[in-house]
Amino acid sequence: MEQIGIKQALIWNNGIAIVISILIIAFLLPQTTLRIHKGAFYVMIATAFGITGSIIWYIVLEKEKASLIVPFTALYPLITVVLSAIFLKEKISVANWIGIILALIAGFLLSL
Repeated sequence: MEQIGIKQALIWNNGIAIVISILIIAFLLPQTTLRIHKGAFYVMIATAFGITGSIIWYIVLEKEKASLIVPFTALYPLITVVLSAIFLKEKISVANWIGIILALIAGFLLSL
């Protein structure tokens, strides 16, 4: 399989995301009034983190083995649970803690 490199991957990834976003906005805009409020700010922050994560993803994939890196993406619910406990004050159940511990153990074992 031919490798395209990080710059080409980022161009294709973000270029397609821009086109899809424009199409979605064009479809929804006539039905929606655009207001800037607190919720919009959170969407902008989440988008910035998403783009940053995408860039980091491609950089890491270029430097490390995909067989090591890709399984770690399955650990993203761990971050969601921890952030919901911090920011939304949700309680982490015993089952959640067991899942967190098992996920961390799995991540460690995958890195061997």
